[in-house]
Amino acid sequence: MINSLRNSLVIFFFLISPFGSVELFAGRPLRCDIPAPSAILISADTGSVLFEKNAYLQTFPASTTKIATALYALHKQGAHLTDMITVTYDAVGAVTATVRRNSGKHPSHRLEFGGSHMSLKAGEVISLKALLYGLLVCSGNDSANTIAEHVSGTVPKFMEEVNAYLRSIGCTSTCFANPHGLPDSRHLTTAYDLSRMAYVAMKYPFFREVVKSTRYTRPKTNKQEESILVQTNALLKPGKHYYPHAIGVKTGYTVDAGSNLVAAAEKDGRRVIAVVLNCQDMTERYRSCISLFEAAFNEVKVDRKLFSKMHDFFSATVKGAETPLEAHLQRDVVIEYYPSEEVNLEAKLEWYKVSLPIAQGQVVGEIQVLDENRKIVLTEPLLAKKNVSPTIAHIISQYAVIARVVIYQKRHWIAVAFGATFVMLAYALRRKKVAV
Repeated sequence: MINSLRNSLVIFFFLISPFGSVELFAGRPLRCDIPAPSAILISADTGSVLFEKNAYLQTFPASTTKIATALYALHKQGAHLTDMITVTYDAVGAVTATVRRNSGKHPSHRLEFGGSHMSLKAGEVISLKALLYGLLVCSGNDSANTIAEHVSGTVPKFMEEVNAYLRSIGCTSTCFANPHGLPDSRHLTTAYDLSRMAYVAMKYPFFREVVKSTRYTRPKTNKQEESILVQTNALLKPGKHYYPHAIGVKTGYTVDAGSNLVAAAEKDGRRVIAVVLNCQDMTERYRSCISLFEAAFNEVKVDRKLFSKMHDFFSATVKGAETPLEAHLQRDVVIEYYPSEEVNLEAKLEWYKVSLPIAQGQVVGEIQVLDENRKIVLTEPLLAKKNVSPTIAHIISQYAVIARVVIYQKRHWIAVAFGATFVMLAYALRRKKVAV
């Protein structure tokens, strides 16, 4: 048996030492000059922050709120997209902006005349799937309320649950008062929190499918004929703001919030998510996102060698062996990454349980490289450099163990045979007595 079966070591990509920790190789943040007052860019694969500008400043999100509404709906009801839902009057009832904001008589989720909608009618029966398309494609405030009622029974209850869920995924500076983002002084978030919402939401295939759609055919219902819903995100559509690598996500605008955008793009296998808030107009929000995307996509991956097959060797003491076990790598252990993505990995040396003798070239362990979430990124086997033979004492002890097992087994079978004979004899005597 190998002593110290698991030896942990932390490797941080600067100087590599197989038995210790060294300096952190810090990622180099992207340099990008954008006009957006608040912004962030993250990796859609790892969640790493690549760029930030006032990203932790609380502000009004407007309709980017609907990312959270869709995310929580998918979290709770993602397996029931075909469920049919009856629209209530409370979900679609609307008043003027002045009455809604100043009278104190209406809840935060009450709709305003002139707000974005998918034209739902009270009593209409429609699927959850169609409502999510209406929420994310044409930014329907009415669909947000209807989804909230369906998921939690009431809109206020939905908001309680959403806020708790958002805290659980790391959105600690967010408090949403309604599911659509219409103005409310209590309705606040940050660029960072919105990037977290989008990061988690983009893990749902259905969400990715919806947010990249340029249009959706709203099905015929008991109240309305079939109609077309059109995407609000200009990055996805031909025009002056079109970006060929865009794959979502959600626009937002109110006078108080300014022009907001959570956007995602993918190029050459790299996916990133950008958030820009409080922009002066649509042009500023789109150009800011495109500039962030281009800065990321112009980066070139770099390689860093963690362990060398020529210079890094490993050894362990094996109980009963004449010599220590020495192992080596078949090839270098190399990690590939973008300079702006902070690399923070842990390397572990894992020895396998092996029996003596050990042959040269036999796989005796592995090096594991894990990310910050303890997920294995890559592994590389360790091979024995030379034969390792057992000592005479070890051989004798092994034979002694085998002998004890054989003797024990013989005793066991003798006892079983004796017991079986006794049972058969007792049974025969009983039959004889009965016959008499």
